[in-house]
Amino acid sequence: MRSVKILSLSFLLFITGSLAFAGSNSYIKITSPEPDEYQYAYNDSLKNYKVTITGSVSADCVSIRALWSPVSFKVLEEYLVNRKKNPGEDSYIDDFVLKQYKKGERSFIYNVSGGLDNLQYGSNYYKFVASFSDGSIKICDFQMFVYNGGAAEKGKPVIYLYPETEQKISVKVEPKGGVTKSIPEYKNGWNVTATPESIITNLSDKEEYPYLFWESDDDSAETDMTSGFVVETKKLQSFFEEKLALLGLNEIEIKDFTEFWVPELQGKKYVFITFYSQQRIDEEAPLTVKPAPDTVIRVFFDHKKLDKKIKVTPQKLSAPERKGFTVVEWGGKRYK
Repeated sequence: MRSVKILSLSFLLFITGSLAFAGSNSYIKITSPEPDEYQYAYNDSLKNYKVTITGSVSADCVSIRALWSPVSFKVLEEYLVNRKKNPGEDSYIDDFVLKQYKKGERSFIYNVSGGLDNLQYGSNYYKFVASFSDGSIKICDFQMFVYNGGAAEKGKPVIYLYPETEQKISVKVEPKGGVTKSIPEYKNGWNVTATPESIITNLSDKEEYPYLFWESDDDSAETDMTSGFVVETKKLQSFFEEKLALLGLNEIEIKDFTEFWVPELQGKKYVFITFYSQQRIDEEAPLTVKPAPDTVIRVFFDHKKLDKKIKVTPQKLSAPERKGFTVVEWGGKRYK
């Protein structure tokens, strides 16, 4: 990663502790690409993947800085306000003066790439800081998202059914991306019988299953990386055993989860993990169970593999008490 430039008063003018902004005729803006165009870009070789961001400025611009972080705009804002000389190894921040830009020019370009250390898989946040001839500044933001090797999917969500007595149950899940895979066959929902131990018999083929499996395409917006956990890959097993218990999963469910997801998350030294709220899960994949259960626990997570640690706010995790007819589901966002 490039060395971080020291912020100076010649670049960033602070008056009584606040930023001084340029007049109404001064401006900086991004002209291409359109945010939606690259929000879900796909790439399987990040080092060789390059995007040129193009912008325009008013004629009174004298210099431009580009700041990048894969964490959030908030991290960049705090960096600007606090004028830290070095963000340290626990934060990803690149602070670069656009050397090709010359005073008075009306346009600028900024190349981003894995090979330039200003682009990563997942979310990428950019702030462009223009300094003007009167010593004031204006800032514009740009954000894009790069998937690791292709589209994402809701990876292996599985549903356990624990009625108090054996009974017939109908289950319907309606993810925004549609059900792309399922076991047993989904058709227009599942009609099954289930025991208190979640031994599920599909009524159409009379086969037994420990849970209902489904997958879906997932083009949902990326998760803000300011809240979650950064875990050493070698410690994922113990991490999930602890956190999933807090989220209400039992030993069998945790074992099933880790057998699938721990191998999936290998590849780098660290992994950022964040768990979705119940509200978000319900909005992205409404679940209907009849008869209505007494307790529903749905666990879904997103992640990003990392070479180094980043600072994030730890999530507070909790779960409802398991009582009566209980339905449990777990899954995660999987990048193809």
